[in-house]
Amino acid sequence: MWRFGRPSGTEVLRWRCQGSPRDLCCKLHIRALQKTFNLNLRSVGICGSVNRHHFSFPTKTTSSYRNAWRELRTSMCYSISGFNPRFFCTCEPIADPIEIHKQKLTLWFSHLPREERQFGGYFSPETMHVEPLILEQHPDEDRGLNPFKEKTDISTRPSLTPEQLFDANNNGNKARGLNVLLYGAVGTGKSTVVRKLMLDWCAGSVFSQFKLVLPFSCEDLSHLSKPTSLRDLVGRKYMHLRKTPYLSGDNDKAKDVLFIFNGMEKMKLDFRIGSTELCSDPNEALPSGAVVVNLLRKYMLPEASILVTTRLSAVDRVPKKYINRYVQICGFNDPHRQRAYFTSRLLQQNEGKPGMAAETLIEMLYLNLQRESQLATACFLPTYCWLTCATLHLLHFTDTKSPIRTLTGIYTSFMKLNFGGEVITVDGNVSSQEQQNSLMLYVVRTVGKLAFDGITNKRTSFSAEELEQWVGGKTKTDEELQQLAVFRTDVLDFFLVPRNDHGTDPESGGRRYVFAVPAMQEYLAALYVVLGENKSILEKLTKEVSEALGQASEDITSLLSILSKIIPFRIFAVFNLLKLFPKLFERVSSLSKGRIADTMTAEMFRSEDSFNEDVLDQVEQSLLGVHGPQPQEETYTRAFELYPIFMGGLLHYGNRRLLDQLGCSIKSHTVSQITHVLRKHLIKESQKKQPPEELMDLLVLLYEFQNPRLTAEVLQSIKTINLSNVRMTPHKCFVLSTVLSCTSSRFHLNKLNLSSCHITPELLQMLWPAFHHTSNLNLQFNSLGPESCILLRDLLLEPNCTIKSLQLCDNYLTDAGISHLLEALSGNHSLQRLCLMHTGLGDRSAQMLAERLGQHDIAALTLVDACREHPSIHTVHLYLNQLTDVAKQSLYVRGGPRVKEGRRVKVLASVTEGSDISEDWHPILSVIGKNSLSWDRDRVREQLLVFLKDLEWGRKQHQSFWKKMHFRRVESVVRQMLRLLEKSSDTGTGTSTKLCNYRRS
Repeated sequence: MWRFGRPSGTEVLRWRCQGSPRDLCCKLHIRALQKTFNLNLRSVGICGSVNRHHFSFPTKTTSSYRNAWRELRTSMCYSISGFNPRFFCTCEPIADPIEIHKQKLTLWFSHLPREERQFGGYFSPETMHVEPLILEQHPDEDRGLNPFKEKTDISTRPSLTPEQLFDANNNGNKARGLNVLLYGAVGTGKSTVVRKLMLDWCAGSVFSQFKLVLPFSCEDLSHLSKPTSLRDLVGRKYMHLRKTPYLSGDNDKAKDVLFIFNGMEKMKLDFRIGSTELCSDPNEALPSGAVVVNLLRKYMLPEASILVTTRLSAVDRVPKKYINRYVQICGFNDPHRQRAYFTSRLLQQNEGKPGMAAETLIEMLYLNLQRESQLATACFLPTYCWLTCATLHLLHFTDTKSPIRTLTGIYTSFMKLNFGGEVITVDGNVSSQEQQNSLMLYVVRTVGKLAFDGITNKRTSFSAEELEQWVGGKTKTDEELQQLAVFRTDVLDFFLVPRNDHGTDPESGGRRYVFAVPAMQEYLAALYVVLGENKSILEKLTKEVSEALGQASEDITSLLSILSKIIPFRIFAVFNLLKLFPKLFERVSSLSKGRIADTMTAEMFRSEDSFNEDVLDQVEQSLLGVHGPQPQEETYTRAFELYPIFMGGLLHYGNRRLLDQLGCSIKSHTVSQITHVLRKHLIKESQKKQPPEELMDLLVLLYEFQNPRLTAEVLQSIKTINLSNVRMTPHKCFVLSTVLSCTSSRFHLNKLNLSSCHITPELLQMLWPAFHHTSNLNLQFNSLGPESCILLRDLLLEPNCTIKSLQLCDNYLTDAGISHLLEALSGNHSLQRLCLMHTGLGDRSAQMLAERLGQHDIAALTLVDACREHPSIHTVHLYLNQLTDVAKQSLYVRGGPRVKEGRRVKVLASVTEGSDISEDWHPILSVIGKNSLSWDRDRVREQLLVFLKDLEWGRKQHQSFWKKMHFRRVESVVRQMLRLLEKSSDTGTGTSTKLCNYRRS
């Protein structure tokens, strides 16, 4: 919500400081006004040109006297302060108040809110604005008795552009300005349209018929306590327009003025003559509501035009006779507008340079929108398009330079953007108990309660009867019924929409409703629990009794002290039990906070959710959809794994501060009690072996919690982080590095397994901080290239490097990358195991390493010699690389101990050791079988042929019948796997599972 307010405290102090030289100048030169005389101002430095200025002051008239003094005072102030504006601009200062007004409005409306600045500052109102659908439609056509009605077909109606709102053809009375009422639901983009209109008017592209446009926030006007006139109201907001002739009421100058009142639902307007008197004088002081009423009545400045924006519930506050045109803003009604919005935002990443990742996301989004998915229904409101872009930006465009952002923080900011500081009102009247009438708190107690019931019973869709039961089913007073009517009209459709699968219940046949975004149900349910709204009967009873006794405790104590002098004291022992109720309530309350921690842990580590995808992938799938074969029967029960993560994220101080602005307060004492119990549960569960996806969810929970002390204590109980086969994204890499950075420098994992995680060189850079906390790093089966070896080389050369084992198998590092990696061997003293299986190591790197080391002319031989000289390396894996038979035999010999040093390095370059079969032939064959799950058939066949070639070469070196039989037995196993591969290739069936099962057998 944009608004115009008073200047900030910093600006006031700046003005005061700038005013001091001027006052000093007045005191020093007050005597200069007695007569007419000449002044030659002398200065040095930046104001040297002022020496040539000659001033003459006549003493004939008071007005000329005053003007001359003003000119002299200004010039002298510049001279004394050492500042002259002529040296800072090439043009004359702007004197036209209208131009000043346009400049100030441009600066104000170009300012991005904090929620937008978190995306890196690449956005601007011009680049990310997409025009929503605007229709000329009376609100009675869009209103009905059923609050959960279907949307009417709007595709056949002609749309309007914002500049057509005040078309002269629609004004029958040329002597009067038009009153246009723009209405729409929450999140349709009313304030965004007004902001774009103001920027376009300041640029001269729209509303050229208006020379002056004055925007006001009705929320600001509603807080004005003292009566004020229209001219003073304008002068208070825009000081440069205090004397503008357009508001004088003379002649018809007001026809060039447009008033904009944004958010009329937040202001009380009474059009009854007995309540709001008629007034046509813009200089007469009136309540702010009376000023707006008289403008709309066309009693004050009837020639002026007015644009009013409001929600549907407040449309009737202005009588129909005062509105010339009703216009409805309908948001993004088709996938093309939605795609234009996503394109304008997601393509402006990486410092404004579009990338393939952003284009791929947009394409997947568009496909999901075309399928008429639930996302397409939600993105009917532009604000949900913002939420979708913010979530995808978090998942895919997080970098180390970005500020810390969490998924919970995005949803909390989303609530603040749409309901920031609002209270639920009836006809603009605000109750004195604003905390209880907070609109966000009302949402939590109604829609949040519905969401919590759905998660408890594993339901995502709700019938109309359930909505009636949970949303306002227990209202009693007339005021509560009126508040419920406003809530249903304006807010309920914002959260709940008809289900897209024809919307019918398979059992009852009735229409069912779901949350517009699936994650919104989990967020509101988590907020409902954390705020303590799901109290048991015992908690509610003890709270009421405790409050009642707490208020009367002093009176009871006084009465007992008097009666104890007359009646035996033992009788009053029973009454003293009443004092225990407050302590009992505190005990029950602490148990309630512990129950919240129990709920978080139970939902976090559900056994039936152990084999689901990690929670961040689930969030992404809810936005991008599932591409590929769809299940024949869709089920409407799903896991709510984001629910406990949102509960943890809501306890973070930053989110609690935003919620407090929304009227939802979470006390620090409550957070402390929940954290105390949660710590014990998380440490206990983290000691158990968790699947990789569940372990990733635990790391996300710790990241969302943003509690370094708790994170460090939980990680102390984790010895191994196995994220194998978890698809790593920029945000997941950032989560892992951030969480491990909370521990001390002495903390080291036994193993960090990141195999088959789709890690690229860019993601490897984000994981750099995490590598300092492990001794066993597994990076095999990823997408690393030669440039990745430079970073790994720098890692190994660090003085405090603790990596003992580095596995880089199945990464196409090539000779260039491996040459970088080998540079670290001379300076590293911790590495003991280096795995380079299938990394593209060939004979080309031999010459490079030979020239650098000056020892051998074959790269692999040089590598083994370098490793043998290393103080701790004992095994080098080189099998399944393109090496010649001679080189493999030489590598086996080179691995033997030197006479001088007595060290031996085990070299695994072939399935044979000399002329015998290596004892590691079975692990090598197992690796090939395992790789069949991710490799294509040609690649698996190539590795099996290399394996078979090694066996044939080793068999030819032997004359012993038994050793030859042993070679042939192993060859038969490999040939059987090849036949199975060829057979499955001919039939077109899958080979991965069969080869993997055959390997195990």
